[in-house]
Amino acid sequence: MLAIFAGALLLAAWRSLSNIDPDRLRDLAPSVAPIALLATLIASALATHRLVATRKTLRSRSALAVVPADEFRVTPDAVLRLAGQLTRADRTVAGWVDRRACAIRIRLTADAEGRLAYIVSGPSRTRELLRSALHGYHGVELRDAEEVLAGAGASGPEEAVLRTELVLAHPSIEPLTRLGLEPDPLQPFASAISSLRVDRGERADVCVDLLPAIGWRHSRLRRRLRRQARRHYRERPAMPRILGGAGEGGKAREPIDLAERRDVASALDAKLRDAGPLFETQVLIRVQAQTPPAAKATMRSLLGSFGPLAARNWFRASGLPIPGIAFLGSDLPPRRARFDRRLASGRFAPARRSILTARELAGFLKPPTVDCLAENVLRSGALLAPAPALPTFKPDKRELIPLGRVADESGERLVGVRVADSFFSYIAGRSRYGKTELAIAQFVHLARRGHGGLFLDPHGDALERIKPYLTDPALARRVVQIDLGPAANAASQPGWNLFELKGKSTAETEGRVEAVVDAFSSALEWGERNTRAINLTTQAAIALASIARVLPERVAPTIFQIPTLLTDEEWREAALPFLPRASQRFWRDRFGRLAEEAITPLTNMVDRLRSSSAASTLLGQSESSYRARDAMDKGLIVLACPGSGGTRDRLLANLLVFDLFHAAKGRGSLPPDQRRLFFACLDEIQSFDGGSSSNLAALVEQTAKFGLRGIFLNQNPERLSAPTLNALTTNRSHLISTALNSHAATLLTREWGGEPSPLALSRLPRYRFIAQVTHEGDLSKPFSLGGVRVEEVIGEDGKPDRLGSLEQVSGEATVRRSPSEALAHLEGLDDEILSELKKRRRRGEVDEDPIEARSREDAEADTGYEPVSVPRGRS
Repeated sequence: MLAIFAGALLLAAWRSLSNIDPDRLRDLAPSVAPIALLATLIASALATHRLVATRKTLRSRSALAVVPADEFRVTPDAVLRLAGQLTRADRTVAGWVDRRACAIRIRLTADAEGRLAYIVSGPSRTRELLRSALHGYHGVELRDAEEVLAGAGASGPEEAVLRTELVLAHPSIEPLTRLGLEPDPLQPFASAISSLRVDRGERADVCVDLLPAIGWRHSRLRRRLRRQARRHYRERPAMPRILGGAGEGGKAREPIDLAERRDVASALDAKLRDAGPLFETQVLIRVQAQTPPAAKATMRSLLGSFGPLAARNWFRASGLPIPGIAFLGSDLPPRRARFDRRLASGRFAPARRSILTARELAGFLKPPTVDCLAENVLRSGALLAPAPALPTFKPDKRELIPLGRVADESGERLVGVRVADSFFSYIAGRSRYGKTELAIAQFVHLARRGHGGLFLDPHGDALERIKPYLTDPALARRVVQIDLGPAANAASQPGWNLFELKGKSTAETEGRVEAVVDAFSSALEWGERNTRAINLTTQAAIALASIARVLPERVAPTIFQIPTLLTDEEWREAALPFLPRASQRFWRDRFGRLAEEAITPLTNMVDRLRSSSAASTLLGQSESSYRARDAMDKGLIVLACPGSGGTRDRLLANLLVFDLFHAAKGRGSLPPDQRRLFFACLDEIQSFDGGSSSNLAALVEQTAKFGLRGIFLNQNPERLSAPTLNALTTNRSHLISTALNSHAATLLTREWGGEPSPLALSRLPRYRFIAQVTHEGDLSKPFSLGGVRVEEVIGEDGKPDRLGSLEQVSGEATVRRSPSEALAHLEGLDDEILSELKKRRRRGEVDEDPIEARSREDAEADTGYEPVSVPRGRS
């Protein structure tokens, strides 16, 4: 700029002084010198300002990685709309100052896994413009480019580097071809990049820099194209006319001339009409490989990828060819440094001005679509809506539950959902794909933030992941461990008596009876046809509950008294006076008519429990140290492993779950603001959905209002009964899934209105989820979610070295009897109960039906419950 200004000044001075006598120049010098000095200073200031502004803008450039979905498609009109938005990056005021730093760069490169990455960069002031324009494409994610390209080509060999700058072979008025978007024009670039050994530092960069033009610059470029057209396409007289042949009135033109005229007309239309915005273009290619032959092969593949664009014009390498000797191009030593600076900084300084239209560049103005069939393309997965504006999760936020990671242009961030929006969550997906790890992270955070909860894991592995994060003394005092897995230790079992009912209300008694019956029905898969078994279990539970309310707590019956009640006639006769009259009639009039095999399923199941010393220690103590209602009201942390074996383990799991659900219903007498939240995390939920499946469904629908929150997990939603699946999908707050088989994916995507496709859900990689959550009361659209580990949520590692203190502290709080004491108590419990019943009968303490008396007392004390004389069975 300074040189041009100085030359113009010298030319003007020469012309003005050419007619002046040389002797007078000495006299004019003092008057001309100040003007020349001022002009030089102005030109220098402008040039310096432009240089500084350009360097400042180059330093401020930022990049976004545009990651398309698997099913991403785009139309030509959408591409033209984006091109129109990109033209707004050209500043009409003061745009000349840093114009060389303002190009929009589209970069095709490989990430650390060798996948084609589509990167868009520009000055920082255009970041929001780029975001807005790219969000016009449905199905793309914007991520931080540095994070996407981390580790790619970090240590490549510098001696095997090739550089090429492409320019148009003919003047810009000659158009390139208008390629369609099917197949994707970017597919050859992905195929060329696939041969790189990225793990060994090889890399390739294809940079298409676009300098948009609006206003007077756009008009200037169009005038330039018109001038080129006039020079290039001006009609030359045909040879017969030059030699004196036919003139204008002669014979018609040759067909070849007419074809040429039509071709020229179509070329002008393609360039000047219906072509979209205009861009000045700079194309740079750099390849870095292990060996020069590998670099040359990749460079040839990339140059060949531009071949389909050739029509009347095409791209060629900038430089001077010397046939048979060498090509003096961008890879010459004197030109390498300037080329690398432009490639690294984004400076726009092409070797030759190339003006292209948006339609010619359409293949580069969008990321790879579904029609790009190459496998090595960085994609985001299923075609999903963007994640809602979820709050960023931090470990100290009690009001949030960790959800996972979502990606945007600022990078991945850990987000959470509000506790107030979370009632029931259903997480489905294959094993080892991250669903249990997500549940662990959520449960540990809730427990450490003061919430109570039950984590039921049939295998016990998840509990071992949880324990190291609960070793602090304040947390350890809240922990209750129920471990009946393969390595169960009877000495560490608390006492849990399902029939410890002394002083309990009628509603709580009936709830405990229902819990026992539901657990047996689910574990043994009793359906509507098993009415005799269900009724017998109901009557046995009512009988034990009735005598438990009149006996001292030290001799309260347990579940192991069910076989005694069914097989010992003396014991049963001693208990009958304390039963409701309806139950007495059953035992006296109908029980004797049942066949002997009617009681076998029930007694066999209880006998199998009795064969386990750990289960006998847990369920055989009359006085409980674990109570589901107390755990909910006190915010305890219950870690339960019932075992993943056969029917016995299923029964233990069902007893835990249904006891918890019915205990939650028993909190109906509390004011809503006093119902402390309690989170139940239940893995393998199909284990609790056997038999009369409506039981679990009804409890899921009812217990949310009583402060119970649920996180339900299983591998396949098809394994759930229709009522339970319907209850979960209807009442759930959050529905999260990783990969499923095709049938299950079809079932689950119906809940999302068919989007995404079942194929997309079945192809999810490990630790990737599709989630639909409730945010601020509204249900979001399905979006992509990254898995998270408990270490990331808590912000620290667990403390396995302090597990001994956890076992000691939790054991001191819950274990009241040693296994030998518990088993000895259980051995003599039948006789103690019989003796106590006979003693009370001799005292005449059975004049009034105990259940009816208790119902009347409860009704007088609490008008919220009407007296119920007899808990109804299921017959």
